[in-house]
Order: sequence, then C-alpha cells, then structure tokens
Amino acid sequence: MPAALTTREEIVDRLFTVFRDLGFDGASMADLSRATGLGKSSLYHYFPDGKIQMAEAVLDRATAVIDTEILGMARAPGSLKTRIQKIIAVLNHRYAGGRTLCVLGQLASSQLGPDGRQGLRMAFGHWIEAIAILAHESGMPPARAKNFAEDWVAGLQGALILQAATADAGAFVRSMDALMALTKKSARGSV
Repeated sequence: MPAALTTREEIVDRLFTVFRDLGFDGASMADLSRATGLGKSSLYHYFPDGKIQMAEAVLDRATAVIDTEILGMARAPGSLKTRIQKIIAVLNHRYAGGRTLCVLGQLASSQLGPDGRQGLRMAFGHWIEAIAILAHESGMPPARAKNFAEDWVAGLQGALILQAATADAGAFVRSMDALMALTKKSARGSV
C-alpha cells in the first residue's frame, strides 16, 4: 500500500489512475483505498458522497489537464505546426503511445449522475474546441473544423479502446498523423 497522501490533489491523482485503469464500475472502494493509502473512512472524509464524488473530482482534473495542455496550447502563440507537435507529444506521453486508456472514455460509459455527465460534456467540449481551433487555423471553415474535431476526438477514443483489445497501437499513431496533417493543409492553403 502506498504511503498515505496528505493533499487532496495527490489523492485525486491516485484516483485518476485507478479510474483510468479500472473504470468507474471496475474500481472498488478497496482499490481506491489501496491506491491512495487511505482507509475507506478517510476517503469518505475527503469525498462524503463516495465514489461518485471521487469520479467528479477526477473529471475536474481531466478538464484542467485538457485546458492547460491541449486547449491552452491550441490557443497559444506560435506556429500551427509547433503547437500541434506539442499537443501530440502531450498525448503520446499521457497515453503511453496509445497503450493507456483515457479516463474520459472509461467514465463515459458509467452511471455518474447529472454532475458527472456535465463534467464529461465539459471535458470533451474543451478538447473538441481545441482541435477545432487547430483545424480552423489550417484553413477549414468553422463548421467543418468542428466536425473534424468531433470525429478526431471520437477516433482517438476508439483507437485507445482498439489498442486495449488488440495490443496494436496503429490506430493511435494514425490519429496523431491525422492531427499533424492539419499542418500540411495549412501549408498548402487548402480547405
């Protein structure tokens, strides 16, 4: 069992890993307790509403990561190519080159309640917004850029699931290539 954690942030980081690896339904209170080094009663001290509140905290963390590492980078100054390369590097790191599931995908199929569903909509919405910004900057009209972004995020989620089932990260690599291809469209000035 890991050493007991002292901050809520550290606890949420450990919960993030459990929900990413096991999903909401697969994560037992014993799993969550073991990962955090806290007894069940201590977990309830931090999260009085139990596992649902833990998942909501994880969704808040996921949204914050998207906001800083993906949406923030999409909005940052610099060339389109550099920003996309940085986002791809983040995604390669976060998903271990396509070998790690996404916590959002894991939680999306769970019964999280209205606050959890809203957290998922927000996280995915910010992610889609980031990719749409890049697609629009590559020359796509706004509606097409949004459709591209939705399809790309959905494809990435599918690629991560497919890799978990087949141990083949090829679809993940192709997802990253599709994002990088936006820089070629921008360079050609095509729509």
